[in-house]
Amino acid sequence: MKEKDNFEMTINLRRAIMGKRNVRSRRAINIIKETVARHFNAERVVLDPMLNQVVSINGREKIQSKVKIAVTKVGEKTFLVRPVIKSE
Repeated sequence: MKEKDNFEMTINLRRAIMGKRNVRSRRAINIIKETVARHFNAERVVLDPMLNQVVSINGREKIQSKVKIAVTKVGEKTFLVRPVIKSE
């Protein structure tokens, strides 16, 4: 079975929302990194700077409950994570 180079997925950030207010945004970013590393067996996960703004769109204490991301394979075990932005 051939591995996909581009992949979209939705990540639930409930664990980050239930935590303390001052670490919610940072914990959400760590959850995204850990999930991508686990699913794709990645050694290095590179995050797009726009992803941080999408996660904490209402402030760093009021984060979104779910985020949709696009994962792109860059190198051997390196993956780039970008937010999926709706175009209406």
